[in-house]
Amino acid sequence: MGISETKPNRKKRRKIVMQIGAIIIVLFAIVIMAVGNMVTMSSFSTSLAGNMNMFEYYMGALNDDMKEYRALTWLVDYWKEHADDLLNDKSALQGTAEIDDILKALSKSSIKDITAEEAAALSEEDQKRFAIRSYRDLQDLFAYYQSEDEEYYVILTVTEKEGEDPFVIMTNMPEEGIMLGEIGDLREIEAVIENTEAATKAEVWKWAFSRPEKMMLFGTWIPADAYAGSLDAKILGAFSAELVYSYMTYTDFIRNEVIVMMLFILVIILICLYFIVPRPLSLVKKCVLEYSDTKDTDKLVNNLSAIHSENEIGDFADNFSSLAQEMERYTREMERLAGERERVATELSVATNIQMQMLPHIFPENEKFSLFAASTAAKEVGGDFYDCYLIGEDHLAMTIADVSGKGVPAALFMAVSKTMLKNRTIVGGKPSEILHDVNNWLCEGNESCMFVTVWHGILNFSTGELVCANAGHENPGIRTGDDPFRLVRTSHGVSMGLIEDSEFEDEHYHLSSGDALFVYTDGAPEANAPDGSMFGEEKLESVLSSVSKDDTPQMIIEKVKAAVDEFENGAPQYDDLTMLCLIMN
Repeated sequence: MGISETKPNRKKRRKIVMQIGAIIIVLFAIVIMAVGNMVTMSSFSTSLAGNMNMFEYYMGALNDDMKEYRALTWLVDYWKEHADDLLNDKSALQGTAEIDDILKALSKSSIKDITAEEAAALSEEDQKRFAIRSYRDLQDLFAYYQSEDEEYYVILTVTEKEGEDPFVIMTNMPEEGIMLGEIGDLREIEAVIENTEAATKAEVWKWAFSRPEKMMLFGTWIPADAYAGSLDAKILGAFSAELVYSYMTYTDFIRNEVIVMMLFILVIILICLYFIVPRPLSLVKKCVLEYSDTKDTDKLVNNLSAIHSENEIGDFADNFSSLAQEMERYTREMERLAGERERVATELSVATNIQMQMLPHIFPENEKFSLFAASTAAKEVGGDFYDCYLIGEDHLAMTIADVSGKGVPAALFMAVSKTMLKNRTIVGGKPSEILHDVNNWLCEGNESCMFVTVWHGILNFSTGELVCANAGHENPGIRTGDDPFRLVRTSHGVSMGLIEDSEFEDEHYHLSSGDALFVYTDGAPEANAPDGSMFGEEKLESVLSSVSKDDTPQMIIEKVKAAVDEFENGAPQYDDLTMLCLIMN
C-alpha cells in the first residue's frame, strides 16, 4: 500500500521541471521567432529604405543633368513626332552624328547650350543631326546612371492628353532596346512600383521572407520637370531586389547568432530554475509527507527552517511551519473543548433531569375532575413550566408559565418563579394578589431583565367556580356544555418581573360536568412551518374544536401535539411547548 502511494508522488514531483521547462521553451520559441522575424523585417526595411534613398538620389541627379539640355522640350517633341523616321534609320540613331559645324555656326561649345528656338531655326537636315546626337548623348547619360552591373533602370515617358497611354522616349533597360516615341505598356513597371509601396508600408513581412528565385524589382517615379512641353512627364525607375537581399546576408548571420545566444540563455535559465523552484519544492514535499506520517511538529519546523529560498517557496515553508504549530495548538484546544463540551453535556443532562423532576408527573386525582399536563423543551432545558396541586380539601391550583429566552438562564428563572408561585399560593389569596406579590419579588435584583408570562388559576372543584389571573400569557381555551372549545380573549396584565406593583385582574368562570379547560404556552400558536408561516390561534382553536367529548385530557394534549408536529413538517422546534388540560367529570 505504501509503495503504490509513493510512486505517483515522485512522478508528480518530477513533472514540475518538465511542465515549467515546456512552458519556458514554448515561450522562448515564440520569442526567438518574433526576434528573428523582427530582425529580418527590420533588415529588409532598412536595406530597402537605403537603396530607395540612393535610387531617388540618382533619379534626382539624372533629372538635374537633363535640365542642362536647354532644348530638351524641343528634342522630346521632335523625337516623338519623327519616331518612325528615326527608328527606320536605326544605324543613324545608334551612331554619333557630327554637329561641329552647327555648334560653330551657333557659336556654342556644347549641344547642351543650344536652345529650343535655335534648334527650331535649323534646317531639317541639321535638326535631324542635332536630334540624333542629343539622343545618343542622353542615352550615354542614362547608361551612366545604370551602374556597371545594370542594377538601376529608368524610363522617360511623356503623356499628351489625360487618359492616354504615355510615350516612352528613352530607357536604359537593355532588353527593351530603342523605344523612341513608342506607346508604352508600363503595367509591369507600375506593378513593381505598387509592390514597392506595399513593401514600405503594410506588407514588409511578405517581401522580407519571399526571396524569389527569379529577379524581382523595386521601383518609384519622380516628375521629369526638366521637360515642360506635355501634360505630364515622368521618370520611372526600378532597381534589382538583389541589392536589398545582398545586404540582408550579414543580417541573417546576426539573427542566427542571436538565436544561438538565446538558446544558450534558455539552457542556463532552466538549470537555474531547477535550483530555484523544483528542488526546494521537493524538499518541502518530503518534509510534509514525513510530517503526515509522524505528526512530529518540532521535526517539521527544524527541517523546513533549513530551506533558505528567499522567495515564495521560502515563505510557503515558513507559513507551513506556522500552520503546523497552529494546528497542534488547535488540536490541543479542541481536545480541551471536547472535554469541556462533554462536561457541559453531562451538566445539561443533570439539569434536564432536575428540571423534569420539578414538574409534576403524578397529577392530583379526584372524582370531580381529570387532569393531564406535558412539556417539550426546544433545547436541553427550557423556560416553560406547569404546576398543579391541591389546596385544602376542595381547591385545585393550576399554573402554566413561559419564561423569556431558552436554555439554562430560562431554566433557572423558571425554577425561581415556580417556587415563588407555589409558596405564595399556599399562603392563600386570590390569583391577582398572588401574581402581584410574586411579580414584586421577581423584580428585585432582576438586572438581566428576564420576565415570565403566567396563567394562574384556582378551581373550587366542589362548586365548579374557577378564579384565574393572566400576566401576559396566551388566551385559555374553555369548553362549556355542548359548545366546542373556544379561546377566551380578555385583557391581560403585563408579564411578571418587569414592573413593580403591577396590578392584575381576576377572571371568574363556572365549570360544570363535562366542561373542560385547556391552557398552553406560545410554543403552539407560534410553531413554524418550513415556509416560515405560523400555526396561529385560529388553527389551534380549530384543532381543539375537533376533539371528542369522550377524549381524556391526555388524548386532547396528544392531538394538539400531533397537529403541531404535522404543521412543522420536520422544521426545528421554534419554542418550548407546554400544555395543561382539565375536564370536569
